[in-house]
Amino acid sequence: MTEFSGTENTCIPTPADSIQDNDILLMRRMRRCGHLLYHKYNLNFSQNRILLLLSRNGPMTQRALQDEMGIQPGSLSEILSKIEQASLVEKKRSESDKRVWEIHLTDAGRESAAQFETHRRETAHFLFEPLDEAQKETLSTLLDTLLEHWKNPPCEKEN
Repeated sequence: MTEFSGTENTCIPTPADSIQDNDILLMRRMRRCGHLLYHKYNLNFSQNRILLLLSRNGPMTQRALQDEMGIQPGSLSEILSKIEQASLVEKKRSESDKRVWEIHLTDAGRESAAQFETHRRETAHFLFEPLDEAQKETLSTLLDTLLEHWKNPPCEKEN
């Protein structure tokens, strides 16, 4: 809590303000990191992640992709539609069960997946190059701690 001192109305930060200010600064830095990863380094993972999954696993059903990615069916359909229009994937009947449709990479999709994987590895190396291995391990542990904590947000108060 901020207190006012004397007649000058000067704000004197209390220890609680310092903690909250640090939390706000950390949140801003995290947001900035996310912004840079997404925009400056062009790491848009939704479409590229599908291409990488198909590249690694071979043809997959839409349901298998949905389960692997942990996204809603409508979101996946929208992404698949875009990459299908770009001729990166195509839908084919399963060889083992003709009732099932599988998503396959096209030649262009395989090339795009390979290019993205190279770009992703080069970017990751560049981003963490200033850190030594101990710092990378510490950062990884801290991020794991935050991600675990964020899985269970506090219950919102009812109005």
